[in-house]
Amino acid sequence: MIGGPLLLVAVLIATRLLVPNKMNFLIEVSIFSIYVMGCNVLYGYLGMVSFGQPFYLGVGAYAGAIYLAYLGHSPLISVLAGIVIGFITGAVLGPFFVRLRGDYFALVNAAICAIGLFIFEKLLIPITRGDDGLWYRARMTATPLLDIRRPTHFFFFVMLVLGIVLFLVRYADQSVLGVSLRAVKVNERKMRFLGYSAFKIKWVGFTLASMLSGLAGALYAVNFGFVNPNLGTPHRAAEVLVATLIGGSGTVYGPFFGSLAFIGIRDVVSKYITRWEFFVGILTLIVLFKFNRGIWGNIDLLFREKFGRRGITASAGKASSPISPSNPKFK
Repeated sequence: MIGGPLLLVAVLIATRLLVPNKMNFLIEVSIFSIYVMGCNVLYGYLGMVSFGQPFYLGVGAYAGAIYLAYLGHSPLISVLAGIVIGFITGAVLGPFFVRLRGDYFALVNAAICAIGLFIFEKLLIPITRGDDGLWYRARMTATPLLDIRRPTHFFFFVMLVLGIVLFLVRYADQSVLGVSLRAVKVNERKMRFLGYSAFKIKWVGFTLASMLSGLAGALYAVNFGFVNPNLGTPHRAAEVLVATLIGGSGTVYGPFFGSLAFIGIRDVVSKYITRWEFFVGILTLIVLFKFNRGIWGNIDLLFREKFGRRGITASAGKASSPISPSNPKFK
């Protein structure tokens, strides 16, 4: 259960030691992958397309930033604030949003993203300082064991958080919750017939997605020591969806590989070509039409075909429950 997350984190730490100048890149990939995990819960497990993820990311970022700028000094509490606000946001908005049909759900989330930008940029300008943003790095104090104000220590802190999140997501994926989320995506009517509350399952999934996005936003806030409205602009909504598709939707490790590919292309190609998004679009089309399982899904499929096993992880394979979406009797 814990082997996969530990192995991934160990590889990242080894890469940091072998290539020290890529530490910031690894930090950004790790935080962005947590953000993509939130989108993956909605799209990969529930089949719900959301164009509002930058809003939930911004909520977590501003929760941590406002705490550090006005209320306290501990970066750890600011990260906790991002998680809590993400949970509250998902719990409050979820009952209204998850009742909507797929296309309306996508549009309403896009609308809340635009509203959130207006709130952070204009309405709360005495607190958020609008486009000038909040600066608070000098207010942060040292934390026990790891002083995460320092980039090197923050790297190991992010690795710890990523490992914990991966472990919890993998555990949830193999639990009744994971099977229920996928089952609602495949056949919501039959889930109701079996006595499950599809509404509550969607609500839980939406809240989990908001918490993950809020956590990622708070980590960005601590990492940069600065937050402005650009973090949650609506035009960035496609980034997280593209990374989800590239990595492999509905898998545990797909968000990480999607983040690695997306940020890798952005950082490498943008040095030579201004419109680096063109290459991301080409990769997305190739994945959709040729390798629709995504990077991680196809790696796991290749492993199973070659060695005749269930897969590298249980997450990429289908659950063994009798109500699993992979069971033809369920459809």
